[in-house]
Amino acid sequence: MADLTEGRDIHPGPTVRERIRSLVLSTGLRTLNWTGLSRLVGRRYRGRGTILMFHDFVKTREGTLDQGCEISVLDTLLARLRAEGRDIVTLDEGLTRLSGDNPRPFVVLTFDDGYRSNRDLALPVLERHEAPATIYVPTGSMDGTLNAWWLGLLALFRDREAVDFEPMNTRFQCPDTASKIWGLRRATAWVWQNFRRSEQLGPLFAANDVCVPDLVRNTFLRADEVRELDKHPLVSIGAHTRTHRALGLLKREDAVADIAGNKADLETLLQREVPHFAYPYGPPSITGTREAKWLAEIGFASAVTTTPGCLFPGHRKSPMLLPRQNAESPEDGHHLALCGVEGVIRALSARGGDPVARPGGVHA
Repeated sequence: MADLTEGRDIHPGPTVRERIRSLVLSTGLRTLNWTGLSRLVGRRYRGRGTILMFHDFVKTREGTLDQGCEISVLDTLLARLRAEGRDIVTLDEGLTRLSGDNPRPFVVLTFDDGYRSNRDLALPVLERHEAPATIYVPTGSMDGTLNAWWLGLLALFRDREAVDFEPMNTRFQCPDTASKIWGLRRATAWVWQNFRRSEQLGPLFAANDVCVPDLVRNTFLRADEVRELDKHPLVSIGAHTRTHRALGLLKREDAVADIAGNKADLETLLQREVPHFAYPYGPPSITGTREAKWLAEIGFASAVTTTPGCLFPGHRKSPMLLPRQNAESPEDGHHLALCGVEGVIRALSARGGDPVARPGGVHA
């Protein structure tokens, strides 16, 4: 039998240095939150409100390779936000407050991709805290056609002690959970470097009996479930393209068809207007103001990015490029989200100047 490692890079797992770096970052965020220093560090950047981003929810991260947000984290976060006097409002209300006189700080909750856990796990928590949320749903997640390559990678690393990753000419040795998590992160980062690489993963999945269509059907809400969920008073469905491709890689006609087609699909399904949009993957879908102009032409009222930051009155002038704070972190629980709400994450990533994001990601 041929040596599968011949001519390949072999990755044994995370180094001690990488683990220490992760621990230091986690400890720093927790300290800022616990001591109240987050309010001081981020005061220039906290604005009037914050849009928070989630995806999948899980009861526990055990066996998930750090994927998904533990539902207890969402529960704790919403309780903390309420206790600190922040309103949890709809996206429409948040945008209205940017140009209004209401001084109360607010938070908007958003969930991407239409995971079934949004209904099964998150909705009861939303109901308990009377917290509304917008769920951005691509057409492909409802009809089973989505190229959910990230689910395929999760299954690949979760179920194997070694992964021969042909597209990278690399073997990942992953006999334990830490090395599986590390390998999954490296493979995911490889795709993020160029999203066209996601199209190269089909043969790898087939060779390892990983069926992505089955994973999609078992993970995401079907069309009839999305329609029922949209009737709930705390839930609003938003658009997220038909195929969940990085828009920055597409020509205008293809991108517009992907965006407008999803809007039309959802409006037919829900029998109402769908005015809000989320860019798949964030920055890879945004090449300056090109996509924002298309969204305005198609008829959207807002679009959220993954650029960290809080909302200021100036964002009313660029509603198709709204900042949004990632609220998911395996190490930091709700601390990352709270630091984002306080403006800390934006402060740490900014290089001075105006904290309000300009079109194209440029800051004054």
